[in-house]
Amino acid sequence: MRAFVLKARGELGWVEKDEPVLRDAHGVLLRPLLVSPCTSDVHTIWQGSPKRTELTLGHECVAEVVKAGNEVRDFRVGETVAVSAITPDWSQPDVEENYAHAGHNFSGHLLGKSIDGAFQERFYLPYADRNLAHIPEGLTLEDALICVDVMQTGFTAAEEAEIRAGQTVAVMGIGAIGLAAILAARLRGARQIFAIGSRAENAALAESMGTPGCAVTVLDYRSAAAALPPTMHPLSNSTGAAFVNEILQRTNGRGADAVLVCGGSELALAQAADMVKYGTGIISNVMYFGADPELEAWQQEHQRVRLLRDGGEDATLSIRDYAAVDAILLPKFSMGRGMAGKTLKFSLSRGGRAHLEQVMASVRAAGIQPGKLITRRYQGLDKIERAIYDMKDRKAIKIAVKVGERN
Repeated sequence: MRAFVLKARGELGWVEKDEPVLRDAHGVLLRPLLVSPCTSDVHTIWQGSPKRTELTLGHECVAEVVKAGNEVRDFRVGETVAVSAITPDWSQPDVEENYAHAGHNFSGHLLGKSIDGAFQERFYLPYADRNLAHIPEGLTLEDALICVDVMQTGFTAAEEAEIRAGQTVAVMGIGAIGLAAILAARLRGARQIFAIGSRAENAALAESMGTPGCAVTVLDYRSAAAALPPTMHPLSNSTGAAFVNEILQRTNGRGADAVLVCGGSELALAQAADMVKYGTGIISNVMYFGADPELEAWQQEHQRVRLLRDGGEDATLSIRDYAAVDAILLPKFSMGRGMAGKTLKFSLSRGGRAHLEQVMASVRAAGIQPGKLITRRYQGLDKIERAIYDMKDRKAIKIAVKVGERN
């Protein structure tokens, strides 16, 4: 069986693997029909922590059930299903609270992270009744494909921000996740959405998402030139970003009710902190901040170092022991020296069947066609490699690779 795998950081390739086996009674074997490479695949390949040798990549997939364990009740062999990109370990009680993590980073991200993913001829998925989803009538396979990760993540960003009717929302990043977050914020009743990004194709799509009850305004961070409102303290904009000034101007210095961080630079959280309002503002981050490989290696090399002044077996490292820290910056002034009343949430997309079916039902009821985010298509399993490099080089908003036909 052919499989597209991660051989080492930055090294990809095709290998032959044995057919997967049905490991547990609650699991299924799946045949991918439609897959999409994700920016998370790009992160895993070029920025992520070490993975096991020849891990098959891929976690965005619509598939056919080939074989089901005897405890699987809700899905049958031959059925076409949506596969949630986030596949929690439902044996862990913590997952019931957040539909993602089970006590450590990325614990809900099994496919293509800790178990073989969808970029092979067949793959295994555990807890089928809670990780697969029925595709509602009227939703195309491409629509469903975009729902399994992109829409789920965009909805998670909006849900964690607790967006309510009439609010002003800023969305940082207008890639696929940012565009999904715009739709999710609109469905939750946002009155004004500021979308921050620069890619012309994405900007046009973002602006088309506006409705009479919800204006969507795109701010190009490269060409923005607004000044800080004269009544505001100079430290109110810690990074000097003109788009932050623009939002502060347009909200009369109040700031946005919520900021959804779906893209941006290493300064994204500082900028979000500057433009979210005091007291009740919420910053909801679903963006991946890549590790600094050199710093990561340095820290691993020195993690057992003990300071001479402490000595002894019980001595521990403190933050001062490092020459540098791989960290995210937050501005003291905008955070009220720690007392601004602003809330920060860092979320892995919610996953599993219940959330995915809820997202697909909302999309269907609203008449939204997520498949419009697909701007490049390929045919054949062998095209997955090209599609991944296209995502790395930002040649498309989303890419669909058709690797099989329905029986």
